Amino acid sequence: MKKVDLSLVDESFLNNYISSINIENIKLKLKELSLDYIADNLESIIKSDIDKIEMRYRNLLAGKSKEDLKEIENIFNYTGHRAKEKFIKNFSKLGIKSCPFCNNNYVYFYKKNSEEYDDTVATLEHYYPKAKYPHLSLSFYNLIPSCYICNSKFRGKASYVGNILHPYKDDFHKRATFSLHVDGLPVSKDIELKVKLKSNEKDDTKCETTIKRFHLDKIYEEHEDIAKEIWNKTQVYNEDRIKELYNSFYKELGYSKEDVENFVFSNYLEEKDINKRNHSKLTQDIKKQLKNFHK
Repeated sequence: MKKVDLSLVDESFLNNYISSINIENIKLKLKELSLDYIADNLESIIKSDIDKIEMRYRNLLAGKSKEDLKEIENIFNYTGHRAKEKFIKNFSKLGIKSCPFCNNNYVYFYKKNSEEYDDTVATLEHYYPKAKYPHLSLSFYNLIPSCYICNSKFRGKASYVGNILHPYKDDFHKRATFSLHVDGLPVSKDIELKVKLKSNEKDDTKCETTIKRFHLDKIYEEHEDIAKEIWNKTQVYNEDRIKELYNSFYKELGYSKEDVENFVFSNYLEEKDINKRNHSKLTQDIKKQLKNFHK
């Protein structure tokens, strides 16, 4: 949900990614189909960011039949590349631990044996689906580490393609906010709370489409128990209590006050860390709302 940090994705990184792909074999087969333009620009297509893909490469296969698209998909052989350690390792380097679309399921890679990487619940989401855009099926910026639910169950309608926020380019965290609706006062540990998720701007179509496609509002309505826990912790662990814990115990152990807050709320409370743990955005947004509520 936080824009993915791509600071390590430089020319050297992308060249290493290219080296994990059977470039020459793909070029040869593309030329056999008279797709010379794609073959001649293959490195650029694979390395281009999402803006360049949208402006220059997205519609190169417009008008091709389903049979032609399937043949081209087979040439690129995403599944075969996906199974190779050298290929998938590039995505594990991004350090994404929680799905950047939902922040509700973990995404991480483990080494299955000495030759290949696999993952637990992680997949690579094709922002532009490979069935319709097979020439983009290996493009680095078209592949986003995500959870199985977001990638498979919530694929949604064709109208969503290209119309949702892209985690490498867009920052959902800054464009939508979780909040609590409180049914009544005075407040207590047993108060009824409802979790809401809305885009910050009224006409932010891409943000609203993202929420709709991944059913984020519905999913997080089921996390009222987490919201209530955050509420109750906020009542007990105010700023003075955090300082007290820090000074009386954690300081001597070398921890910071920020570390203590993370311990208390069982999550990361810095924006930069949202993609490291599930429900980080939910926790941060609610904590901020309740801090203002108690002023």
